[in-house]
Amino acid sequence: MTRKSKIMRRLFSTIIGCAMLSLSSCLKEDMSNCPEQIRVYFDISTPEWGTVIEPEDVDRMNLFVFNQKGYYLCEYRDERIIGFSPEEYYIDCSDLLPGKYRFIAWAGKDENFYTIEPDVFEKGKTRFEDALLMLKHQGNVVSEEIEPIHHLFHSELPATVTNEKVQRFTMPLKQQTNTINIRTEMLPATADIFSFNIIDNNSDYTFEGSFANAVSDKTFTYTAPCTKDGADQLRSTLNVMRLSADRNTPQLQIFNKTTGEVLYPHGIYSGDLIDLILKANPKNDFEATHIYNIVLRFENGFNPEDPTNSSVTIYINHWKVPQEQDNDLVE
Repeated sequence: MTRKSKIMRRLFSTIIGCAMLSLSSCLKEDMSNCPEQIRVYFDISTPEWGTVIEPEDVDRMNLFVFNQKGYYLCEYRDERIIGFSPEEYYIDCSDLLPGKYRFIAWAGKDENFYTIEPDVFEKGKTRFEDALLMLKHQGNVVSEEIEPIHHLFHSELPATVTNEKVQRFTMPLKQQTNTINIRTEMLPATADIFSFNIIDNNSDYTFEGSFANAVSDKTFTYTAPCTKDGADQLRSTLNVMRLSADRNTPQLQIFNKTTGEVLYPHGIYSGDLIDLILKANPKNDFEATHIYNIVLRFENGFNPEDPTNSSVTIYINHWKVPQEQDNDLVE
């Protein structure tokens, strides 16, 4: 490297350093020393009855911009977010010209579990209504033990960019996934190995965050091994794509891997997860509730040779699933 090249390199580094220092000194409340800016922030606050979104669940952000006519314009991508903070983190969109836009954000963990359709978005050609986000796993099996899915978030915002020097937009993130925790009580002690499964076809989403099809042709199996506590009772957790009151497709299952038999559902007891949730709490808010704690109490133990003689009482988020007309809140 020549002496002139070294000098130019040092000068370039100094200029970049000064620019970064200037930008880092720009506070959200004080923009007096900042250049013209268009910033998009992301809100993770939820209603007081909702489940809190944890900042550590967000380490990537994909912000898509569509024009007023509904055609794709550009994408801002950040796949290395460290210490996400809704008060401080933003995506700079200062290159947008004045006009009306539609912002779409997909956020979550940095992973390869989702794919976009079409494979390549073409500026001015890809239409908003043709854009999809889809869950993608080999063999359509999502194993919590091997590669669990992390939480996924979505937001949509109509935005009008003007000639103002400083413009701020805030997009509220909405969770698109649920956590299902399951445990048993009064199950007879056994050395058998069990897995917790949920089978569903909720893998495809429009860029509005809605289900792409009423019934998808892709069925996914979410599976996780069951551990045992000191009383030899089963415990397990699954993250699944979001549940909805009007979709009775997700089926809950506890599978005995040792014997090849299904522990639950059996007999008169259903594996229809949505039906169980609504029976336990008909007013359940699927938009705000993202964690479901399920307890299966085997009152008479379990006899695989005569499952109809077993009695299972189910509680979901402390609400008892009625077998007849009872619906008692259990503390």
